[in-house]
Amino acid sequence: MYQSIRALTALACAATGLLLISGTPSAKAQEATPQKDEKALAVLKGMSDYLAGATSVSFRARTFYDVVQESGIKIKVGRMVRVRLRRPDRLQATAIRDDGDATTVWFDGAQFTVWRRAANQTMNLKLSGTTDQLIDELVEKHEVQLPLADLLYSNVNDTFSKDMVSSEYLGLREVDGVPCHHLSFESTGADWQIWIEADATPVPRRFAIDFVTQDHQPQFFAQLDAWSVGGEIEDYHFKAAVPEGVEEVPFAAKQ
Repeated sequence: MYQSIRALTALACAATGLLLISGTPSAKAQEATPQKDEKALAVLKGMSDYLAGATSVSFRARTFYDVVQESGIKIKVGRMVRVRLRRPDRLQATAIRDDGDATTVWFDGAQFTVWRRAANQTMNLKLSGTTDQLIDELVEKHEVQLPLADLLYSNVNDTFSKDMVSSEYLGLREVDGVPCHHLSFESTGADWQIWIEADATPVPRRFAIDFVTQDHQPQFFAQLDAWSVGGEIEDYHFKAAVPEGVEEVPFAAKQ
């Protein structure tokens, strides 16, 4: 799994690989009076409102993040992630690492299931509620972070704005040939950027985080595509499909 901007308030980069942010204000934030660019904030809110207004969302992401070795050398690890979300309480995601290791998770509104293929293990967590409640409980009680969790909340704007220090609108840039608004933000514990489509479908197309308060300042980068917002997602996607013979182990508890 990775870490995210909201979860980093609670987590450091997890070895399993998902995404979030936290800590003390960066040195840059302490040196100057923070500035919040209203255009950047408006574009971010527009993206949040667009995603929140959809009953279903799915996308694909190619992600890269730094794993810091004991020597201080940063090793870049890649993953291909596929996410399907149907509000208020259905979720399925698969993350395949560049070494072939894969993890799939399902949430059907009553149970969260994890299948770690390389370890041949599955874990189950009983939980009734929304996907927002699932994400919060996983972070706060189990230190588990879902793939690109910041983009899965029903109010993405609140998630990103929670610990925001400054913002800046950087102009139009192309991502895979698509014009996008390029935004830069500073939050407690991280500097991050997002590229949002500059049209009637304001989905995020690129996402980058610098964990400036962590040793060696690791980075996370995601390129997103294959968006479907408001499309039909069949029920079978959210039903756990763990093969027979996979060992069931206790759900990873917070240490």
